[in-house]
Amino acid sequence: MQMLKQAFTLWKSERHHKGTILQHRLILFFISLAAFLIFAFALLLMLFGINGKDEKALRTYFDNELTHISGAVYDDSGRLSVDGISMAETLAASCDSFFVGYGITAEELPANPDLIEPLLSGQMQTLLASMNSRSCGGVFLLLDATVRPDAENAENSRAGIFLKKTQPTSTQSVGVKNHYLRGPAQAARDHGVELLGQWSMEFDISEEDFFRDVMDTARQNKDLSLSRLYYWTDRVTLKDNSEAGFLLCVPLRSRDGTVFGVCGIEVSDRMFKQLYCPSDSTYENVFTIAAPADGNLLCAAKGMIAGNYYLTSNRIAEDLTCTDVKNGLTQLAGKDGVYSGGMACLRLYPSGSPYAEETWAVAVAMPDFLLDAAVRGNSLYLIIIILFLLLLSLGISVVISQRYLQPVNHALDSIRSNTYVQGGSEYLEISDLFDFLAEKDQAHEAQREALEQEKQDAAAIADSAQLELSRVVDRKRKEVDPDAYQLFRQNLVKLTPKEREVFDLYLAGKTAKEIVVILDFSPNALKFHNKNIYDKLGVSSRKELLLYAALMKQEGIKPI
Repeated sequence: MQMLKQAFTLWKSERHHKGTILQHRLILFFISLAAFLIFAFALLLMLFGINGKDEKALRTYFDNELTHISGAVYDDSGRLSVDGISMAETLAASCDSFFVGYGITAEELPANPDLIEPLLSGQMQTLLASMNSRSCGGVFLLLDATVRPDAENAENSRAGIFLKKTQPTSTQSVGVKNHYLRGPAQAARDHGVELLGQWSMEFDISEEDFFRDVMDTARQNKDLSLSRLYYWTDRVTLKDNSEAGFLLCVPLRSRDGTVFGVCGIEVSDRMFKQLYCPSDSTYENVFTIAAPADGNLLCAAKGMIAGNYYLTSNRIAEDLTCTDVKNGLTQLAGKDGVYSGGMACLRLYPSGSPYAEETWAVAVAMPDFLLDAAVRGNSLYLIIIILFLLLLSLGISVVISQRYLQPVNHALDSIRSNTYVQGGSEYLEISDLFDFLAEKDQAHEAQREALEQEKQDAAAIADSAQLELSRVVDRKRKEVDPDAYQLFRQNLVKLTPKEREVFDLYLAGKTAKEIVVILDFSPNALKFHNKNIYDKLGVSSRKELLLYAALMKQEGIKPI
């Protein structure tokens, strides 16, 4: 309705003007171009149908994605395995020192439940450092002992710690929040880690046989190194935990050969989706699945999925069998669905490992009912026709522009050369533009004169302010002890990097409460840094520190 009112207003204006309204010409141009494009698009759909990519491009896409993602899974699993072994060695050495300090052996730990909580608390720093230095969903430590040996279900209760990370692919500690899923609550409070709603004191391993299996396997293979004894679980969800994941399990072995627990790293469901989702720039509804494999059987129910649109928040609850090849792609068939794509087998364990015969696989696939739509079409013909239509549209646009927009070009030329005059065009819009520009020129000239006067007034004010500033600085310089000021400047280099961060934030005008939040300090830690800064720089207060820094800025010297 508004457009009709505008059109009617323009029509009435044109009746009282001898020229032609330019908007009518522009409307004619766009209507012609739109009609042509709509006709061409309709013809294209009728003749060919825009249904996706051809078979060769589809195979190339799946080959590239499978090579990339399977390589990433293999590399990441190897890197995490090495990290897990290193963490196990560090934790075992720390526990051995604890055992020696309390005069017990690792084998005697279950008989000393009162020592378990201090033992776990002593490992928190190692676990936090391990989690914050790598991409992972969490880290854990489980001891083959319980703090409540007389409690009900004590045979399935195991003491330990499980830390979770809010951003599993981040390797930075800033902005990443750690959570506490299992372990002594006091240890979490001592290290500023927030307890999850699913927190509990100990692990319930009644449904997690792999913990016992890893320890039993290590006890049966005492001569093997940890690099042969690590184990990757299939998709598991710990009891009372809301998120599933793969767990890397490495046995904890003391110096005397006693296996007293398990530690490891979690690849959470969220982390898997963030790292291994296929590219959606070419095809939609493609997903990745990583799972144990047995011959031509992919144990999808034990794996994890990363997808774009299809199965993003679900998982396949059945095993898939590799069957025929369709359109050059492997088919994975189950009772509830058939999928097509590619699959690559992975070896996660080295030769000599008790788990060396276990095989994993990575598959990149899409639902089979979507495959036909993806392979239909003649891409080359489509590209040629589209290019031809684009060139034809360009030619038509150039001709129409030259024919109907020529008056605009003449008007622009007259504006550039400043030769336009009021009412000097046969077109109403251009005449109005000339009138508007003439009025603007007059207003601009008056404004320029006013600004020039303001500039002169401002320069006089600036000179006066600069003179007053120099007087203030000279007064402050006279109040400062020259020797103390010189000592302040010389001792700046003695500040540690962390003290420099605190010093810079004070210079930026931050308060103590703000600095504690920015640097993630405790109030006591900030007081400690404040005392060091004041002692090193020879000042007694923040006011004196900022006074010296202001003098240095006035002299053109940067404080740090």
